Amino acid sequence: MAYFQHQNVNFHYQEMGQGEAIIALHGLCLNTKYWMDTGVAKALAKHYRVIALDMRAHGLTTIEGDAKGYDIETMLMDIDALADHLQLDKFHLLSHSTGGMIASRYAAKQSHKKQGRLLSLMISNSSSATKFMNSNFFTDGLAMEMLAQSVENLSWRQIVEGLKFMAGPLFTGIAKSDNSAKQFEKVYELMRDGDHTSIAQFIRRFYNDPDPHLEMLAQITIPTLVLSAQWDSMFIKSSQLIANTIPDAKFALCKKAGHMLAIESPKWLVHQIEQFLDNTQNQHVA
Repeated sequence: MAYFQHQNVNFHYQEMGQGEAIIALHGLCLNTKYWMDTGVAKALAKHYRVIALDMRAHGLTTIEGDAKGYDIETMLMDIDALADHLQLDKFHLLSHSTGGMIASRYAAKQSHKKQGRLLSLMISNSSSATKFMNSNFFTDGLAMEMLAQSVENLSWRQIVEGLKFMAGPLFTGIAKSDNSAKQFEKVYELMRDGDHTSIAQFIRRFYNDPDPHLEMLAQITIPTLVLSAQWDSMFIKSSQLIANTIPDAKFALCKKAGHMLAIESPKWLVHQIEQFLDNTQNQHVA
């Protein structure tokens, strides 16, 4: 296990492979294992250096004091902190769900710099708005508070067992899978390192911006891949919006899968990423 200290945060990360660096960001309640323990990182590590970060409030990353930094602007700086620690001048940015919300804004900020660090942007099952449920203000807030309270008061085993009976929009694909029991067990394995209190606090503080920032997305000029899935009802439209707004972005839709692509369809996910990165490198050579 690898760690680095940045201000009051002790960040945990994992890495494997050699070559051009890919920094990978996970989604809510997940951690580095979303990439490392699903076969995605291992496959990509044949040609790339894959570095997965436990974001604030997640996994084995810990924070001292009251300044938690559970806001998107602070978390943009965490990407640079990791790259600085590893002395990375350039890297690809791979992201899923909540990680994609951060990644899209990081890419937009990099587009304003003459010597940006990003080689490419890859976003899976995500939104450019952090308040993403597209309902009214009261309903969205109530839903997120109920989610926060569930994380606070239930064990990860209880949460996963509950998902088996009421999968909701994020776990529909797993519920429909022929391998559903094994995939739900994988969800538990990926979640169980999470600190309940920290993640509940994160939920209450992070998801507060309903603006998709389309003007910001339109300024992204690096090669971009946006991935979604047929049964990801919560994020399929927002993923398509991102792809339609970022100039020349490539969009791919996974059939008969949902929100958790690294668990449900890791081979498809790896294929899409490898194909995209190969094309990106060919463009650089040309």
